[in-house]
Amino acid sequence: MSTQSLLTVRDLNVVFDTARGRVPAVRDVSFDLAPGEILGLVGESGSGKSTVLSAIMRLLPGVAVTTASAMRFRDSDLLTLGGDRLRGIRGTGIGLIPQRPMTSLSPVTPLRKQLRWFLGDLPQSELEDLLDQVGLRAVAERLDGYPFEFSGGQLQRLLIMLAALARRPALLLADEPTTTLDATVQAQVLRLILDLRERLGLGVVFVSHDLGVIAQVCDRVGVMYGGRLVEAAPIGELFDRPRHPYTQALLRALPSRYSRGQRIKVIPGTAEGANRAPGCGFAPRCPRADDHCRRQEPETRLVGTSLVRCHYAQNTGEAAA
Repeated sequence: MSTQSLLTVRDLNVVFDTARGRVPAVRDVSFDLAPGEILGLVGESGSGKSTVLSAIMRLLPGVAVTTASAMRFRDSDLLTLGGDRLRGIRGTGIGLIPQRPMTSLSPVTPLRKQLRWFLGDLPQSELEDLLDQVGLRAVAERLDGYPFEFSGGQLQRLLIMLAALARRPALLLADEPTTTLDATVQAQVLRLILDLRERLGLGVVFVSHDLGVIAQVCDRVGVMYGGRLVEAAPIGELFDRPRHPYTQALLRALPSRYSRGQRIKVIPGTAEGANRAPGCGFAPRCPRADDHCRRQEPETRLVGTSLVRCHYAQNTGEAAA
């Protein structure tokens, strides 16, 4: 795997101007992605994961204000690109797998026509070859049908084909691509993404709320809470020795860690207001928090091989139970 950065994000902030005031959605997020690497972003709903992907693609609504000290794809500055140059990178340089396959396509337009919008008049033999690569050769004769005539797994594979194969981008942004799928189809989609990474050398940012899925596909993982990246580490380090109290709580809440009849240790409270709280956003839910945590926002520090945003991370690293 190359160590040269394919994607660089530094100090990314996204604020939404709403009728009730300015709402910060992403705060000071920084990371790098190398070619062929899969970086997972995990956290509760509302933590800012999908907003990060939308900011990279420059697909946020007009009420969003995006700032960063750097946001580069290869040598292109994604913050300043506009017009045809930005559209030229979308799809060809950066592919996006949207979150919900059943609602990401026009429900009133046959699939074949929608494929032409993106692929042009591709010869049938080339289209069948693309479908074959994602395990959809059998539906090649059904493309005059509408999206509701296909399963969620088939539509998700179709979207992966468009995002990762049709234009061969170097970077793939996957926004919870398995959330709506059953366990069998989910496993097939994950194997497909790993296979495409191996064959095409894709760099992937993989967003999920499911740590079990993250463990199967990612090389590194960033844990988000209240719009911030609170911990980033190689996948083995994060699962074996989580440093941030929120990461530890997430791992303790995994159902796979419990026997039948055991009570799962859930995280008390909710994340509401975490993106506006003074001090550490996790402090209201953290068993280790003190007055210093509630008053002073922690800086990101290197602890072992993990980057952690916690005042007491040096003392909180623990083997995952």
